[in-house]
Amino acid sequence: MSIGSMCFLVSMTIVTFAQAQLDYSEMEHWVFHPAKSGTLIDGYNLDIAVIDENLNTDTVYQVENNAMTDTGVDVFFVHPTILSDLWGYTTIENIPLDDQPAALISASILAQAGLLSKYGRFFAPHYRQGSPPTYLSGALDSTQAAVIGTAYADVKASFLHYLENYNDGNKIVLASHSQGAYLTAMLLSDVFDDNLNLQEQLVTAVTAGVINAYAEPSQFEGGWWQNIPLCTAMDQCNCVMTWRSYKETQTIPSPGSSLPCLHPMLEESGQVYRLFNPAEDWLLQDSIYYAAEEQPLRNYLVPKTNQPYGGNVGFVAFDSLYRIRYHREDLLKVGFKIEHTPAQNDQRPNDLLGEEANPLFSFSGYHNKDYHIYLWALMEQIDMKLETCGASTGVNNPMNRQPVRVYPNPSGDRVSVASERSIEGVEVYTTHGDVIRKERPQHKETTISLKELPSGLYFIKVHFTAGGVWTGRLIKQ
Repeated sequence: MSIGSMCFLVSMTIVTFAQAQLDYSEMEHWVFHPAKSGTLIDGYNLDIAVIDENLNTDTVYQVENNAMTDTGVDVFFVHPTILSDLWGYTTIENIPLDDQPAALISASILAQAGLLSKYGRFFAPHYRQGSPPTYLSGALDSTQAAVIGTAYADVKASFLHYLENYNDGNKIVLASHSQGAYLTAMLLSDVFDDNLNLQEQLVTAVTAGVINAYAEPSQFEGGWWQNIPLCTAMDQCNCVMTWRSYKETQTIPSPGSSLPCLHPMLEESGQVYRLFNPAEDWLLQDSIYYAAEEQPLRNYLVPKTNQPYGGNVGFVAFDSLYRIRYHREDLLKVGFKIEHTPAQNDQRPNDLLGEEANPLFSFSGYHNKDYHIYLWALMEQIDMKLETCGASTGVNNPMNRQPVRVYPNPSGDRVSVASERSIEGVEVYTTHGDVIRKERPQHKETTISLKELPSGLYFIKVHFTAGGVWTGRLIKQ
């Protein structure tokens, strides 16, 4: 079980009080690690069976398990709050590793993110989780801050140990959820935001299920992180992916008053670039794969356990059992809306139904199922990102560093796009991902008319004839 989008404050004690006490050279402090054989993920069958409405197997996707193999890409996952008796804790405390349910943590990580091990070695640390009251008690005192600081110190220590001893220049997919997503947001600010080399190694950072991506309206960076933006194109690298998910009939809740990005001490301690300003900022979430127009949800994914269908696979998928849309109610209320839309006599189970009995459902929605809902879309986008910035074709490849000039910017009725490389195509699209202009110049420069477009923020995507993609922002005055 995991806690939903709980909000908390973090004081300077994150830096001055909490010190890492776990030795991450010891394999017992890792849930999954490529040097730790015999774990649940070691050799796990990642194949996916797509199940039709009659519970027959429609398609089987074969997925290679590279959790123990150095492919040039590593996955580092920070798990959410996972405890045997989630509501049995009454005090604000860190949970010692010996008191944490190792088997449940292992199974939960596999269910959420095990399929990401198709990309390469899978690292997932244990850490001294903060108890549920740590995130449910409103404004923080020094005890609460120290608990969160201890959890973050563990995550940072585990990542630095991985970086210093195992990374060896590999690309990184940094993924997380819930409590783990807040700790990962701190890691991005603390370790990545001022380190250009690490930013280039970052394929993407996934911080799902919480409020941590914000900026000034129409901007996609400069909030929690100064230099790491929200991803605004499927093949964009070195950026953050985040989402939350709710039932279609739910009202998206307003942000709580105790978000970590609201506390001045967090800014002073370097865990956030700039504090969240609810009166002036907007909250961000992925909206490229699923935009505002309702569409079928692709391949809702669950582990294959005791289901009588699917055969010899590790996961089963329900394609088009739900419908999904990106929805923004206002600047501060944004998320996916999900609706169960089975065909008549559809026998596939509604895996989301149980979430509606959660006492926090009105606030957190389908939070515990965030990865099941979006994992297929996430992997398709990571696949595209790796074509742009993967181990063999990444940002260190000179072909991907050729400059693109967009001018004037801000623009009026026309904008010019020029490059040192031959351009195959140029697209202009909205912040919702809708393509509104397409050009195929077949040379190194082109001019695009913006005359009929309203003023605002747009994006330009440039496709090069020899391969590769560049994405940039465009402001129409």
